[in-house]
Amino acid sequence: MTTYYVVQTNPVEGREDEYNDWYNSRHIPDVLAVAGFAAARRYTLADLPKNATAPYRYLALYEFEGDPAVALENLAEAVAGGMLISDAMDQTPERGPRAYVYTPVADRVVAADLAAGTA
Repeated sequence: MTTYYVVQTNPVEGREDEYNDWYNSRHIPDVLAVAGFAAARRYTLADLPKNATAPYRYLALYEFEGDPAVALENLAEAVAGGMLISDAMDQTPERGPRAYVYTPVADRVVAADLAAGTA
């Protein structure tokens, strides 16, 4: 089962294009070059009334390969060694990045499989 690194971020006001360009073309490739990271995908907050007060506009899901603790140590070393972190990403205490590791507690359930009675 896949373990995920869930990262929530915001751009600095007025610098969203620069932030997205850096994140997509530089940051994700840099992170995926770190041992222990296998894949990544970014999301933006859906334009729905329910989301109007959400504190973060962007989400990145990274998939680990192997021990997540080792991958995170490798990432910390890469950042300390000079991995570019754009100043277009908000780093303020209120809106700065939040990151968490989630491990599965159950198998993935697919609606079509439930409906077909194969789950």
